[in-house]
Amino acid sequence: MSFLRLELALISCVLAVGIYIGTTGSTINRSDVAENNEQKQLTQWLDRDEQVVQKQYEHLKERAAELSDGRLEEFKGQRVSDRFPDVVLTNHYGEDLRFRSDLVRDKTTCFAMFYTRCEGTCPGTISKMLKIRESLTSQFGRDNIQFVCITLDPENDGPEELLEYATSVGGLKSETLADIHFCTGSKEDVELVRHSLGMYDLDPIVDADRTQHAAMIVMGADRFDRWASSPSGLPVQELHETCLRIAGASERQRFGLRLALDSGFTAAALADVAGAPAGYDNAQIAVSDSCCSKSADGSAKGSCCNKAADGSKKGACCSSSGKDGSCCSQKTKGTCCQKPEAADEAQTGAEKPSAPAVADPAISALR
Repeated sequence: MSFLRLELALISCVLAVGIYIGTTGSTINRSDVAENNEQKQLTQWLDRDEQVVQKQYEHLKERAAELSDGRLEEFKGQRVSDRFPDVVLTNHYGEDLRFRSDLVRDKTTCFAMFYTRCEGTCPGTISKMLKIRESLTSQFGRDNIQFVCITLDPENDGPEELLEYATSVGGLKSETLADIHFCTGSKEDVELVRHSLGMYDLDPIVDADRTQHAAMIVMGADRFDRWASSPSGLPVQELHETCLRIAGASERQRFGLRLALDSGFTAAALADVAGAPAGYDNAQIAVSDSCCSKSADGSAKGSCCNKAADGSKKGACCSSSGKDGSCCSQKTKGTCCQKPEAADEAQTGAEKPSAPAVADPAISALR
């Protein structure tokens, strides 16, 4: 009986303490919580005040500067690609391209497998390829990287079908973006290419079912003999960074972005360091500003923005009239793909609004 009384007493004490903490805790200043939440958006650690951030930011830039900006030497030995078949593939324009000679040798290339009738993972994979096509063009330049999507259904996907598909997803040739090829070939040659890239399943039954094909993006930098594969379901930011680490022409370009992120800063932290890469969002903004802008008469110009001023023509970037397309983020709204009604402003010669100036570079790098 005495034991039961002791147990009840302990439970009462615990309840009393809980009620006290709950009552006093409710008096926490909401402004303090809001301030902490705002700080959390700026950095991974809540105990860093502005002065500490500034010192750590300067240290980050010093560390980034220690990474060499000199061009890496090309690989001299036997390359992985030496074993690749040099079979002929045909792209969506009917152009013949040799797999090893034209699509791999001394190039940086991102590969994906798909087929036009696919309703599973293919649309998502192609969407990721188109997104990193934009951001990585900003990093490497139009002529230093290319993208290749190879059909798993060559019997039904000829050049005409691939051209129709490429048009529907916004994968046509561009004067500002890196080349992308939607390719077909003989069934035997496609199988050779697929196996050489490692894009197959070890279970032959699963591998024979194209509806279960690997949703992967294979990235290769042949001149450095570096290769990697990533699930296409990864966030596009991670695919962007993976390609930087595989294909970066300098140590700073390869590892600068990861250094900034691991130091608790955002992907834009090293924007003012020469040779340092930008994160996906910033690279996306850079290429969007150049390929989707308004000309003086208010019409859309640039290869990725094919919409007329009245919104009558839909392109890959401007997906619908009266509505911003997928390449327009909130930060670039009105710059990348203006809405049709904004054409009147452009016709009057209205200037494009500039980004607000930020006094503190450290805080700017964190936003």
